[in-house]
Amino acid sequence: MQPVLRFARRCYSTGLAQSSNRAVTWSKTQASRQAAMTGPRFEQTNMALQPNPIAAIDLIAAVPVKMVAGRKVSCDGGGGALGHPKVYLNLDDGEAVGCGYCGLRFQKDPHAHGHGHH
Repeated sequence: MQPVLRFARRCYSTGLAQSSNRAVTWSKTQASRQAAMTGPRFEQTNMALQPNPIAAIDLIAAVPVKMVAGRKVSCDGGGGALGHPKVYLNLDDGEAVGCGYCGLRFQKDPHAHGHGHH
C-alpha cells in the first residue's frame, strides 16, 4: 500500500508543464494541463511518464515567412482533407501577415515585380 501513496504524492506534488516547450497556457480559453488531467481516469496515472508534445504554436512560428510577388495570397493550409477553408490575405502594408487558421505567415516581396499571387 505504501508505494501507491508515494506514487500519488509524487504525481500531484509537482506542477505539470503545459507542453515540453511551454510552462503555461497561451490562450485565454485553454485549460491548464493540471486542470485537464483530473478525475478518476487520471487518479493513478504518473503524469511524468505521459506524452508531452511540443506546442504547435511554437512549431508554426519556426516556419519561415513565405515571400510572395503579388499583393494578395490565398492559404488553404495545404489543401485537401488536411487543410482548412481557403482564405485570402492582403499583403499591401509590406508586413508579414499570418493565416488565422493555420498560422502560416506571408509577406509581399519588395524586390519582386509582377502581379502574381501564391
